[in-house]
Amino acid sequence: MTRLALCAFFFLLLSAFVPLPPANAALRIFTEAYPPLSFAADGQVTGLATEVVRELLRRTATTAEIRLVPWREGYRLVREEPDTALFSTAMTPERKEQFQWVGPIGILETNLYAPRGSEIEILTLEAAKGAHRIATVAGYYSEQLLKQAGFANLESCDSEKEALEKLLAGKVQLVVGNNTALPAVLEKIGANPGDVKSVFNLSTDLTYLAFSRATPEQQVKRWQQALDEMKRDGTFGKIYARWLPAEAPPGILQLMTEHYPPVTFLKNGKAGGLVTDMVREIAARRSLPADIRVTSWKNAYDLALHQPNVVLFSTERTPQREKLFQWVGPVGRNSAVFYAKKGSHVEVKNLADARALDAIATTSNWFTEQYLKEEGFANLVSSPEPAESVRQLMEGRVRLSIFTDLTVAEIVREAGYRMEDLEPVFTVTRTDFYIAFSRGTPAAEVAAWQATLDAMKGDGTFAAICRRYLPAADLADLIRTGAH
Repeated sequence: MTRLALCAFFFLLLSAFVPLPPANAALRIFTEAYPPLSFAADGQVTGLATEVVRELLRRTATTAEIRLVPWREGYRLVREEPDTALFSTAMTPERKEQFQWVGPIGILETNLYAPRGSEIEILTLEAAKGAHRIATVAGYYSEQLLKQAGFANLESCDSEKEALEKLLAGKVQLVVGNNTALPAVLEKIGANPGDVKSVFNLSTDLTYLAFSRATPEQQVKRWQQALDEMKRDGTFGKIYARWLPAEAPPGILQLMTEHYPPVTFLKNGKAGGLVTDMVREIAARRSLPADIRVTSWKNAYDLALHQPNVVLFSTERTPQREKLFQWVGPVGRNSAVFYAKKGSHVEVKNLADARALDAIATTSNWFTEQYLKEEGFANLVSSPEPAESVRQLMEGRVRLSIFTDLTVAEIVREAGYRMEDLEPVFTVTRTDFYIAFSRGTPAAEVAAWQATLDAMKGDGTFAAICRRYLPAADLADLIRTGAH
């Protein structure tokens, strides 16, 4: 027998003992016990996310068992085995390439809550440090974050139940809580979700169904299409309302912004501002829900950078960001300016003068910080809150701070100072700002938003919105300019 024939013989022999993969492998779906998203009741797995998944199974004609397992076990199985899925899973940069994704099916918000009727208003993380006492849960990640941010007013509790009881008894002014778990805990202590109100968002995460990489791509695509249909026909919203009636469900597009008055801001629990009003008008003309979430710039920027169908506003369009997003605009124009403490006699005639100074305060991930880094600045002191940059300047910890001319007055006021305490010393850049769309958003959707904005510029709506916030602004160039 020739060597070739011998090899063929052994191949046929071995193939008889190697099982071929089934044409339609059964899908296995895992979740953890995490009320109200998923939990066991009367021997069945139920919950908000579970109901969504069961409806997706029905619409995609898929047969699968949903099993409750410890989170670590479910995560391992979906990473290692084909035709598996896990919910509810936050999409992080580290996880993004490990799975295929369908969603979002939920929004997890970590907030500061106050009793209903409280007049407390928190606009920045720094402002929360002025609260008398904040109840946290020992060992929780949220407690660790606040400690790292320098909070000295935390009262550590053994459980969410204890923390909420202290809040409602008036022993603390605020409590850190999760929007999904909070209603169930309130029910346990005989209270209602309406007994507390969210006053500040610490972080926002979108949750998904994570499919194993080996799951057929077309199957995952069918599930995403079915979920989008559920959102359009109202089924998804009805399921969400049964479990979390006080929460707005995630739409097909996630609209994210920060507190950055007068461009965007939070007032009386509602998003407002120059660009916020523009986004609402575009959404209304396109018959889209306008559930706008206000969070930190870093949180919103990271979501838009790493997840599909996220709308981030407003965003400076810079060379560093050009390929990171898709763009609709421009919707405004401003200047980035170096400010010094009044009477400090700091002179800056060019960027080289500023580079030679001891320290310059910047805000994390703002375009101003990114620009200065690109220009070789090694003397930057970065803070997550712009008001902290004002305090650093006024306390002599830095020689300059950088802000935009449109927003500096409100930032200075929130820091407890007046514009008369500062003086502009050098204009760094003059740029346009836009509505940014994450790269995973369909190009046709972005083009439709641009066309709607152009129509608003043509019919006078754009100018009318601008005049509400900037009565003296020269809008001629903005109205003539479209995205390119």
